[in-house]
Formats: sequence, C-alpha cells, structure tokens
Amino acid sequence: MDALESLLDEVALEGLDGLCLPALWSRLETRVPPFPLPLEPCTQEFLWRALATHPGISFYEEPRERPDLQYEEIDLETGILESRRDPVALEDVYPIHMILENKDGIQGSCRYFKERKNITNDIRTKSLQPRCTMVEAFDRWGKKLIIVASQAMRYRALIGQEGDPDLKLPDFSYCILERLGRSRWQGELQRDLHTTAFKVDAGKLHYHRKILNKNGLITMQSHVIRLPTGAQQHSILLLLNRFHVDRRSKYDILMEKLSGMLSTRPNCIETLGKLREELGLCERTFKRLYQYMLNAGLAKVVSLRLQEIHPECGPCKTKKGTDVMVRCLKLLKEFKRNDHDDDEDEEVISKTVPPVDIVFERDMLTQTYDLIERRGTKGISQAEIRVAMNVGKLEARMLCRLLQRFKAGELLEPRRQRLQ
Repeated sequence: MDALESLLDEVALEGLDGLCLPALWSRLETRVPPFPLPLEPCTQEFLWRALATHPGISFYEEPRERPDLQYEEIDLETGILESRRDPVALEDVYPIHMILENKDGIQGSCRYFKERKNITNDIRTKSLQPRCTMVEAFDRWGKKLIIVASQAMRYRALIGQEGDPDLKLPDFSYCILERLGRSRWQGELQRDLHTTAFKVDAGKLHYHRKILNKNGLITMQSHVIRLPTGAQQHSILLLLNRFHVDRRSKYDILMEKLSGMLSTRPNCIETLGKLREELGLCERTFKRLYQYMLNAGLAKVVSLRLQEIHPECGPCKTKKGTDVMVRCLKLLKEFKRNDHDDDEDEEVISKTVPPVDIVFERDMLTQTYDLIERRGTKGISQAEIRVAMNVGKLEARMLCRLLQRFKAGELLEPRRQRLQ
C-alpha cells in the first residue's frame, strides 16, 4: 500500500466509531508494515487535505472528547499477553453500541451514533475543496472531531481484497468483525468479547463467531495470558485473516517439533540425551518440555538397555558386567493443534426427519419434549430437533440445555447432543 491507501485503511479499520486526529497519528506511527512517510507537521497537513477532500470520508463532532488509545503488552517471542497489574480497569474507548437493522444499510457499533453532529460541510465544500487546515480544525473541535470512513470502505477493510463485498452479515457478527479490525494484529480474546465487550452468553458469541469462521473472515488459535501472579491462563485468540500471525507459545511449538522427531524414530523411541542435543535446549527447558508431553498424555519415559536402542554408542556393559540402562522418551500419540470450533462438523442425519406441526399457542419447550417422548428409548439428536422444529442451531442447543436443566431429558452423548 502507498501512503494514501494506508491512511484510508487506518480510518476504515477504526469502524463506525471513527477516530480523532491524535488517534490517527498514533495508528500510523504503530502501523505494520511501517507507514512510509515521516509524521512531521507538513506531512500531517498533507494527509489531512487528502482526508478532507475524499468523498468516502465524513467528519463528525461528538458530545465529548475521545479518550486516548490503549495497547496491551505482548511478548513477541512467545506470543504471551501480559495482563495489567493495575486492578482498576481502563475505560473502553469503544464500548459496544450495536446499530441494528439500519434502513440505510449502516452496520457497526457507535456510542454516539444518534448524538454526534455531521460537520462534513464545515470541513469541505460540495466540490470537495477543504475549508480549513488541520491546525484550524483541531483548534476548533479538538478530540471531539471524529473521522469516519464510508460503509463500503469499512467493510472492504475488514474482509480484505479477496472477500466478497456482497456477503451480508448479521449485525451482531459484523460488530465482532469490526471489533477484530480495530484490534489489528493484537486481536481479541474470545473470553473478553463475551464477558467484557459484548456482555452476552458464550453460546451466542460462539454462534456468531462460527458465521465469521465459516465465511473465511477470521482465524482462531490458542493463546496464553500471563496473569500478574505469574500464572498462565488459556483462551482463544481471534484475528482478521489479513492480520493473522501465529502466536503459539514457545513450548507449544517445541512440543510439535519433539513429537515430529519421535514419530520418525524406530518404535517412536529416542533417548532423552539425544533429543535434548538435537533440539539444542538447556537441561531446564528440555525437562519442562518433556514434562508437558507427559502431562498431556503424549509421551512417557521408559528405561531401555543401551544395546537395544543405540548399540553403536557403547560400551553397553558396566564394569560389573550389567547392562547400561538409558532413559528414553516414547511417543504415545502425535501432538495436534487444538480444534477450537468444537462443533464445526455438522452431524449427518441419516434419514428424513418429519417436521412437527408447530402449535403457536403452546411453548416450544413443551413441543420439543413431546417430540423426544415420541422417539422413545432411541432418543433424538440436536440436529434432528433442529430439522423437526424448524429452528436454528443456537435455538436447538438452547432447547436441549433447558430440557436437561429441568431434568426432562438426559444427555446420553454430550459430543453428539443426543437427548432421551
């Protein structure tokens, strides 16, 4: 991207909330790859004129000044996010205020969507000529001056050049995507999205996250948070495709490498000393590594005669004539990266499920119970309930959980969500 494309991209990624001038310069300073121009006053004025005369950019005055941006500290070597020691939570610069079913097709989250004032006509003329300089604009409005990209520009920045601009996302899913775009390379933890940002049930967030994942708009991976106590907490990191970076921990990468090495050895066994030498690790790191393998049930330590495993490394007998024994690591199962979408594969329904004649005067839970009762001891799967009751996956899952909670049904196969 050239300088002007990068400039418009940063504005678009900030979403419907937009950003003030200090935040824009901050975004450009921390942009990856680096912004090609030095952000001197003359350059800033040049960039301001580019924004002021662009037809896809609008300007607003908000009721209050925009707080400064905040960044998390991430260990670039291991990908571990450092949790803040300050117990007082910082103010969310972009609190979630979803715009739902807008008649003009506007999607996203904006705190002052109805309160802010459109001042684009004060910034430029109808013939796209600037009315004021950057200094004049900032002196007049300060951090209340907000720059916002058009809906088309914002959506394109989120889905990337390969994305389908005709794909229509639910408002909730779009707001998740917008939040990820605003997070750039840092991404968002799924736990934080449903507990802090959106404040919704984890199941609902999971449902909308799947929409984004199935359409190839986001990536997911394991992520580790290091708490102030020193303990580590695991979560799922969500990123836009365009900002994907593999943030696996050091031991996650080493476990995969060690697993691959063992899988190529006879009987999947190798001595601990030889493995440590080939990996080039210090004794402390290697010991922690294979302990992780043991705890995960991926390997076990066995003692074998040196004659059996490496007869060429002799002598294989002690001075007393007994066999030299060596500690070895045996691979039990190969290391595999976690699949976070725990119900990504749809259950195959082997036979046609007759639809239920829904009686609108009766509640859906009772009618679902009647359906399960008619199936007798064989029970019924969640997928079949979805088809028979003509409801979505989220609604079917909720019906199953409610029946289980009320002791009206027994979950026989949790992985397959089969009720009896």
